[in-house]
Amino acid sequence: MKNIYLNAGTLNEVFTEIQTSFNGVLNSNNNEFKLTLNTDLIKGNIDGITFINGITSIQASLTFFDDVTLSIESFSNTSIVFAYCNEGHFRHSYGISGQQFTVQKQHTAIESSNRSVNSILYFKKNNPVQFSIIKVETLSLELNSTNSLLSDLKKTFVNKQPNFTYHSIQNLRIAEKWNQLKAITEQGMVGHILKKDLIQSIVALEIEDNTDPVLKMARGIKRSTLLQVNETKKIYSFIKQYSFDVIYNKVIGSKSRLFSKD
Repeated sequence: MKNIYLNAGTLNEVFTEIQTSFNGVLNSNNNEFKLTLNTDLIKGNIDGITFINGITSIQASLTFFDDVTLSIESFSNTSIVFAYCNEGHFRHSYGISGQQFTVQKQHTAIESSNRSVNSILYFKKNNPVQFSIIKVETLSLELNSTNSLLSDLKKTFVNKQPNFTYHSIQNLRIAEKWNQLKAITEQGMVGHILKKDLIQSIVALEIEDNTDPVLKMARGIKRSTLLQVNETKKIYSFIKQYSFDVIYNKVIGSKSRLFSKD
């Protein structure tokens, strides 16, 4: 088990710290960062981009060659984080002793927290994982009060409750937006604008998902259905094991009686 500690900071500081710690190859231009890692512990790529409206996006495709616990210094209590798992899975908790949640493939997690403890990510050995993160600094919402998207974001998440955490199946439209983001080949200002538009579209879809009453009801039904399916699987497994035990005991009992007659 390897324990890695990552300081919070600007995107440039975070990428530079990872590059230095793992001897990676870092290319940066116009607030965009591309980092390649290839060591005995970790292999893969991390891409990041930050925008002047306080929105940052990170996409990672990594394989760890040992079980890894990544401790990330607590985010500013003015931030909202959206996390998406595209391949594999990982676990998350607040603090090393906090309750752990598994973020699976095609699942999403949202958190808006004033907790002062670190976020802990757990990665399994030889388990390729792809995940994406959008972080919005809500302090910038006050500076961009004319931006309706950021204002709606504040109303939906910041004012909702002091510590908001949500895990669910990923919105298919959001998954498609991430695929479009990966497909962008334009460089420079044109590429930057295209990426910004797509990431803001993802944030808008998250707001819609968490405010539209019909979508919220459908999501609740979906969660309830998944829970029922999981419970049904547990019951089926129990019945299957019980039936096997009954048949096994009958066979053993029959053999015992047969041998006792001899």
